[in-house]
Amino acid sequence: MQTRSLFLLIGLLILSFQANSQSTASWEVPMIEVKYQESGGENTLLKIDPGFQYADLHYDGRVFRLFYHNGNGILKNARIVDKDSKLQVARGKGSYFWGNARFEFVGGEVFRLKRTRNRNGHEIIGPFGPLFVVENFGINPVKTLNEQDFLAHTFFVFDQIKATQKPPADVIYYAAPVTSFNNRK
Repeated sequence: MQTRSLFLLIGLLILSFQANSQSTASWEVPMIEVKYQESGGENTLLKIDPGFQYADLHYDGRVFRLFYHNGNGILKNARIVDKDSKLQVARGKGSYFWGNARFEFVGGEVFRLKRTRNRNGHEIIGPFGPLFVVENFGINPVKTLNEQDFLAHTFFVFDQIKATQKPPADVIYYAAPVTSFNNRK
């Protein structure tokens, strides 16, 4: 009887230690942080994945995920998603070449975009004026007027960082092996 209760007690202790160790184990990917400070003094944080696949914008108590659908870096694959509700807030459409580049927001707002290039940078012009400016290969601060304007601006900041930086060597990409059938007769 005593040995049975002793084994039962030891079994319960082992299960409680195992359950406790499983519940406290949490990890997080180290992110690259870009800090914004608004004119009102509020701090906004943009956390970018080390592999430059996505970015999380912490703004007004909400978190937005910025990424390119299928990892294809053209404007029509741009997406902005509310991370908590999984609602797509905005998506990119069109192209700069045809002159119909735009961000379409879930509320029906359409931000038509125009890109002008020069030798040392470029400028994205939105409906309220300059939305994003790269001058002498550096990002210049631009005043945004509303939340949609700020989200589009932040997407272009993420895009510029993605275009100008390389992932560190410790980020590992897995690609499925490619086979070739050219040796068939």
